[in-house]
Amino acid sequence: MARSEHESLWTTMAPAVWPDAPPEMTVTTLTGIEACPRRWALGAADYPTLWTGRGYPPRVQLSALAGTVVHLALEVITKRLVWAGCPSVQDPLAVKVMKGLGGHTRVVNECIDRVIEGLTENPRGRRLLEFAARWLRAQVPELRTRVQTILSGLGLPQVAVPRTGDHTSHVRGPLTTGVFPEIELRARQIGWKGKVDLLLLSPGASEITDFKTGEPSDAHRFQIQVYALLWSRDAELNPEGRRANRLVLAYSSGDAEVPALTDAELDALEREIVTRREAARQAVSRQPPEARPDPDSCLHCGVRQLCNEYWTPQTQRLMANEARDRRFGDIEVTISSRRGASSWDAIVECSSIVKRGQPILLRADNPTFAFYAGQRVRLISVHLSVPDEQAWESEQPAVIGTMGAGSEAFIVSR
Repeated sequence: MARSEHESLWTTMAPAVWPDAPPEMTVTTLTGIEACPRRWALGAADYPTLWTGRGYPPRVQLSALAGTVVHLALEVITKRLVWAGCPSVQDPLAVKVMKGLGGHTRVVNECIDRVIEGLTENPRGRRLLEFAARWLRAQVPELRTRVQTILSGLGLPQVAVPRTGDHTSHVRGPLTTGVFPEIELRARQIGWKGKVDLLLLSPGASEITDFKTGEPSDAHRFQIQVYALLWSRDAELNPEGRRANRLVLAYSSGDAEVPALTDAELDALEREIVTRREAARQAVSRQPPEARPDPDSCLHCGVRQLCNEYWTPQTQRLMANEARDRRFGDIEVTISSRRGASSWDAIVECSSIVKRGQPILLRADNPTFAFYAGQRVRLISVHLSVPDEQAWESEQPAVIGTMGAGSEAFIVSR
């Protein structure tokens, strides 16, 4: 049966060409490759038949969308405070700035609009536009509070930075006194780059602040330390090689200060990340790159439907041993027949929760493509329920799989 253009999006097609190793490394790319080279390569490859964007269309996760909204709102407000030369949100000038923006609620709602608009460009996100918009609008009070809490502890030098002095452009030159939001640092000699949320420079201080919307972690400490290294090694923005003497991770629960690095510590960190960069580049140079199945990594992987290594009995046993919530899971089935308007009978081929060969009743109100008998399908984030033992003896399938708003189905490419 020929597939429609729409169905091609929901088919487990491997990339025609595996991506080259990244020319410049970032913390996010490094940790992604180290966790699983195959996952990074599947996500970074080109898929011109699916969309015009870079890499594989990302999976939409509501919690991640909320974090993006908070981060965008912090960026918008911080930039306005910086341009106004406002030293903190407690300063009377901050009130005027926020009035000009229309208040925190308006900023959050406008950022939600931007996030939802971004989903229109993502073919995996279009079907969730209305659902995601409603969910985010319902979270506005909480999102506003998170933004206000992070901003409440933010200190800014009272130095106005003109709007024309935005150093996010391609023109890079020495930075002096000022506050620079969303500034990209590049250490070309070691092949690294990174974008800092806020860089504060005064005659006696170089401060780096990074906004974090999740829970505190050692990964965040490593990231801001790398930013400190990149600042000291950026020969264009910082030709004098000034060291950052204050590193701040701004959480909604409060600021966490990370000790500034000495020259010796910066040198050691440079050696470490250069070594790790080379190892990561080598790891993704294999075709295909190695898959490193891991319950935590696979659970958050947006391309696991494409990874044949994930859909093996060995990996599924690993996932089963570490499963935290057995109500939801991924499952590969072969469709047997249609049961009703929105239900199908199927046979389990692979799962961490249900045995192979087990009959299953699949329920899906609005599948993204037509199911038909003999079709093999991989289902992501499906609610799985097993009735009581009496139901096992009935003629009904013992297992029911229900696809919700966050579920996805993909045709297994033959």
